Amino acid sequence: MIKKITYTLAFLAAVGSVAGVSASKVKSPLSSEMKAFVVSKTASGKEKLSSATSAEPGQTIQYQLTYKNNGEGALKGLTVTGPVPANTHYLAKSSQTQVKSEVLVSIDGGKTYEREPVKRMQVMADGSKKMVVIPAEKYTHIRWKTKSALQPGGKQLFSYRVKVN
Repeated sequence: MIKKITYTLAFLAAVGSVAGVSASKVKSPLSSEMKAFVVSKTASGKEKLSSATSAEPGQTIQYQLTYKNNGEGALKGLTVTGPVPANTHYLAKSSQTQVKSEVLVSIDGGKTYEREPVKRMQVMADGSKKMVVIPAEKYTHIRWKTKSALQPGGKQLFSYRVKVN
């Protein structure tokens, strides 16, 4: 029970952090909403999304971020960032959008972003250097830098998945 509560709090903190950003800019022409869904399979094997208020170890959560232009002019250069909550890990290449954009990830708490897969030079036991791929489990944030404007009244949807540890 304590584990489930911990995951619930981490989950709600992640969703709250995005919701707090949009709530603090009430007069902005841009509004955003973040929802979380537990991913499961039906008896026929088809994928099903159910609204999530808590999560348990082993479950996959899909986050959906929706951005809407409530203004009268096009919004250019939209950057959308989603957190990977504590006690979860990002599922590699699970980010999706139909908006032309560049997808970037962070492994340092959102200080810097780069393309998947993240690679680093590592010194091996024998002293040699080798380029290694940093596993997606180390990602802390997902970011989309859109290349097309969000038109007045338009919506853009972004999603990604994490697995609960």
